[in-house]
Amino acid sequence: MKKYFFFGCITLVSALTTFAQKLAVEVNYIISDPVANKSLIYYNPPSKLTWNDFKGTPVITSDAAAITNAGLGFKMMFQSQGNIATLKILVNCNFSIEDSWVKDNRRTAYILNHEQHHFDIAYLHAIKFIQNLKGASYTMKNYSDVIENIYYQSHVDLITMQNAYDNETKNSQLANEQELWDKKIDAQLAALTK
Repeated sequence: MKKYFFFGCITLVSALTTFAQKLAVEVNYIISDPVANKSLIYYNPPSKLTWNDFKGTPVITSDAAAITNAGLGFKMMFQSQGNIATLKILVNCNFSIEDSWVKDNRRTAYILNHEQHHFDIAYLHAIKFIQNLKGASYTMKNYSDVIENIYYQSHVDLITMQNAYDNETKNSQLANEQELWDKKIDAQLAALTK
């Protein structure tokens, strides 16, 4: 089962002197941030979650065996040189250690696989967010609205896929459906490395 965590952060570095400057945009994925909350794990494709990463307090009355709190976030900063302003957007996919939990009697490899795929889905949408940011047209007047709209759509798409995943697998209870989703998600992840 999933829980959503979305975080957007805007950091402005080096004030822009004029809206007449040309705007360049750089978008990158990051796997660490030294100033970020230490209770977050940033998605790094070779690494996988372990049950030790789930430090939240289980909700005993919940039907869920485990909850994964994962989402995407970004930071932005401006750098200005001459008449060119560069907007740098740093995107991440993160897992909240403190808000993710598992019930003690449910720590199985099968359920961990289901939860890992929730984190994988968040990563897939972080990469789509990056692709959409890279394909957008920006001006000094519209960049904020453009980024906000792309982020909002990424959020909607992520929730839609996470809900479909849980609904179609019945939160991993339908093994055949879980296997189909495992293959689907793994294929999408593999396509990113080509």
